[in-house]
Amino acid sequence: MTSAPRARRGALLALGLSTVVVLGGPSLALADTEDDPAESTSGYPEEPEENLQLEILDPICDGDVPYLQYAAVVEGLDPAPETVTITFVNPSGSDYVLADQPLSGRVLWPGAEVDGSGNPVDWPGWSLVDGEWVVGDEWDWVRPSVEVLFEVNPTVSRTVAYPPSSPSCDTNPPGSEEPAIDVDVLTPVCVDGVAYLDYGVTVDGIPADTVTLTWNNPDGEDFVQADQPLRGRALWPGAYPERFVELSAEDGWELVNNMWQNTRDFGWAVGTIDVTFGVNPDVTVPVTFPTDTSGCVDEGTPPGTAVPPGAAVPPGDGSAVPPGGSASSVTFLPETGADMLRLVAVAVGLLVVGAGTVMVVRRRRTTTDAD
Repeated sequence: MTSAPRARRGALLALGLSTVVVLGGPSLALADTEDDPAESTSGYPEEPEENLQLEILDPICDGDVPYLQYAAVVEGLDPAPETVTITFVNPSGSDYVLADQPLSGRVLWPGAEVDGSGNPVDWPGWSLVDGEWVVGDEWDWVRPSVEVLFEVNPTVSRTVAYPPSSPSCDTNPPGSEEPAIDVDVLTPVCVDGVAYLDYGVTVDGIPADTVTLTWNNPDGEDFVQADQPLRGRALWPGAYPERFVELSAEDGWELVNNMWQNTRDFGWAVGTIDVTFGVNPDVTVPVTFPTDTSGCVDEGTPPGTAVPPGAAVPPGDGSAVPPGGSASSVTFLPETGADMLRLVAVAVGLLVVGAGTVMVVRRRRTTTDAD
């Protein structure tokens, strides 16, 4: 009887000791892991984070030659890389890629060329025509700035500007003039109840006869008017090319300063906005939506005149008929309240004249009857 209880107590004691060992093991391992900062909570060493930094990124001019000077530092890669791929990103064509470049150094700017002695023989954005340097070649996209991508794994990209010239170093061909553009006419106008921008662009050192107007939308897609003459009149974004029409508010049309404007799609163009005049180079200037003036009247169109059914709608920008409408549904309206007052005054004048005529006739009849 005494041997059985002893055996039972020994078995329970062995079970308790084994439980303590099993339960205590992970706790000890966790404590050891936390004491070692080089290991994660899972017990495995953490991998160092991969990182690529550019310590130097400078456009420079040396001996009248444009270069990009750089220095890349890579962390967290084993083995450490010894080369980098540099890509000049072309926004509208093939990129310019320089593979297996050292992690630091300098590279020729795309489109620049030197002879065997390192002297410049060509510059990006310039062409030698009949012995004269003129603006324009297949490397126009690398000026005035370009996005450059450095790739090792990971990658990093930066936008860099073309190296500027200085009195001791010229990054343009000898004897050439730096391209320049100047907006010398910039007048928002109201003409026949329509908003326009009168502009004039002067270019130097650029063989160009057209300009691209980009109306910068701060909240979405820009409005672009390409291949415009260097001087002219541009329809304001969202403006309707005719004044005396009825346009649906459901389609976004609204009278702003007594001019039709699609505020649903072009509300951003009412007020002051930036307009970029692009020739190469570009210039950006602010313009303000025009106000209606006393001279903004179409004297050739009588108020209230309707467009006959089937008649041609006056020329405009292709949107002369409101969405869902037709030429027969477009009617002309009096342009201002002053015009309505003139019509009322004319009507009152006719009534006064008519009343006076009636009185004269009646007096004559009364005199004749008395005789």
